[in-house]
Amino acid sequence: MHLLNTPALRKIAYYLFILTLTFGSASFQIIPNQKKGLIQGSAELPNPLRAEVIGIQDGDTIELKYIYSGRKAGRRAGKPVRIRLLHINCPERGRPFYQSAKQYTSQKCFRQTVRIRHTGEFDKYGRLLGEVILSNGQNLNKELVKRGLAVHFKKYSRNTEYANLEVQAKKKKLGIWSQSGSVFGQVFN
Repeated sequence: MHLLNTPALRKIAYYLFILTLTFGSASFQIIPNQKKGLIQGSAELPNPLRAEVIGIQDGDTIELKYIYSGRKAGRRAGKPVRIRLLHINCPERGRPFYQSAKQYTSQKCFRQTVRIRHTGEFDKYGRLLGEVILSNGQNLNKELVKRGLAVHFKKYSRNTEYANLEVQAKKKKLGIWSQSGSVFGQVFN
């Protein structure tokens, strides 16, 4: 008589199999999401992180089709990863050029697979801080500053390349720099 022919032993074997699948593959998993299909996920963040963009919160915040369950995610653990674009700040809702920045970000990356270069740092809202590299190799963060749709976020960044891109956009009077007066104060205060 074969050992697994008894119902009790088959049941034990089944539960052992399920436990092995559950805990043996804890570092990488596919998580069903009723609204968006299957979402890739992990307890560790690859660098660069490669995933599809499934949401645009505003010009400098996107959401990926990727679940991160690590402790650094804070209150966003177990939810799709949000990326806060590093080195830049786009206008907030209700400010001039808010919609232009959000629309540009959406046109460039929504439903596209992007790479996120990051250092594993999260902000207080559980968003991963990173640079978005588009499928054509362009850096979305830099493109927003070049077009005057974002400023170099000097409060959190000392990157001279972003500072220089902002200076060039100001000289060309692009985007937020196109209006007369203190547009910077109107947009970011």
